[in-house]
Amino acid sequence: MNESLPTVLFVDDEMSILKSLQRLLQNENWNCLYANSAAEALGVLATGPVDLVVSDVQMPEMDGLALLAKVKQLYPGTVRLLLTAFNKQEKAVQTLVDGNVQQIIPKPWIDQELKEIIRSALRQSAQQKRHSAELQLLINSVPLLPTLPDSYTQVRSCIGNDDVDIEKMAQIISQDVAITTALLHWANSALFGQRFQVDTVRKAIIVLGTDIVESLILSEAINHAIARKLTPIDGFNLSEFKQHAFSSAIISRLLIKSLYSSDTDRQDRAFTSGLLHDMGKLFAAAYFPEQFSTAIALAEERQCPLAEAEKEALGATHSELGSYLAEWWTLPPYIVNAIHWHHNPKATPIEPIIVDAVHVANLLSHQFGYAGDQRTPPQPVQAASWDKFFLSEEGIEILRVETEKIIEVLCH
Repeated sequence: MNESLPTVLFVDDEMSILKSLQRLLQNENWNCLYANSAAEALGVLATGPVDLVVSDVQMPEMDGLALLAKVKQLYPGTVRLLLTAFNKQEKAVQTLVDGNVQQIIPKPWIDQELKEIIRSALRQSAQQKRHSAELQLLINSVPLLPTLPDSYTQVRSCIGNDDVDIEKMAQIISQDVAITTALLHWANSALFGQRFQVDTVRKAIIVLGTDIVESLILSEAINHAIARKLTPIDGFNLSEFKQHAFSSAIISRLLIKSLYSSDTDRQDRAFTSGLLHDMGKLFAAAYFPEQFSTAIALAEERQCPLAEAEKEALGATHSELGSYLAEWWTLPPYIVNAIHWHHNPKATPIEPIIVDAVHVANLLSHQFGYAGDQRTPPQPVQAASWDKFFLSEEGIEILRVETEKIIEVLCH
């Protein structure tokens, strides 16, 4: 067995099924192991690490549902998939809800679809390992990770390597009132230097540029998709969360513009990174509400940074959660990087000036009153950052006024 390759364990009491899987997967770049019962599978798991278990439901003595619940208990870092001909069976659906299983695959399976599901699950496992064991345990408690929103993928498909289909983009965007409104508000804000009224989606795309349009659609779609799972949490307010994201994006762009006045690409990357830097908080609030609520309470009680309390309550910070989700969605590396390091910019491996801008913007946004966790005192901007962006008391006041003007346009 090649230890550098991921290991997948298939469990089924029918030898014909196992032989069929063996033939199907013989050329895949994985270590494939096979077990004929739950007891045999647990024996295999005890001998060495397994990245992924794919089990049938109907088995004698211990069925697949009980097996995967046991796997979650004993080996919580292992990803768990269920193969079943009864994909609407109540017990199978309940085990998905409980987080014992992360995906249900119907039998008979479609060969290519099965391979893609396994590849995706193994990619998830590899990404978790790159972060930390604590994050791996946390993510594996989620039944299904949220998928990339359809509105974003549809717009993304309009942007080729050389050509951009603006007409098609405008048509797709116009079908969503919330996203259309958001784009028109941003396009008419002073941040993008627009002097004339932008009254159509097509004009907004031209004014903002496709990168900014992409990021705004992604932000709106994430807020809409994940927010549906939100339950009320004391200390987390979705409207305040959005205002913090908007203000951080604005300040990030203005900071980079002060250094690179003609580099609109870098300004746009700063804007996007600022907009998405805290999406791990939204993920935590929606998927781990009890732990996240505990973290907020701890931060307030101790008057310490939220990230410090999150480590204790969740085992991972919102920066780690957000960057993991960004990786899972294969967002550009500069976004993943800015999300991960915005509290510790000195450790960033790439785009240091972008991460520095997001770091300072996050702090200033709190100081300006745009923060969902106002119960802890805002952290000061360090002297090194003042020097890097040539900040002064007067300059910070100008940033505050500019940010207020733009936020006012967006919220009315």
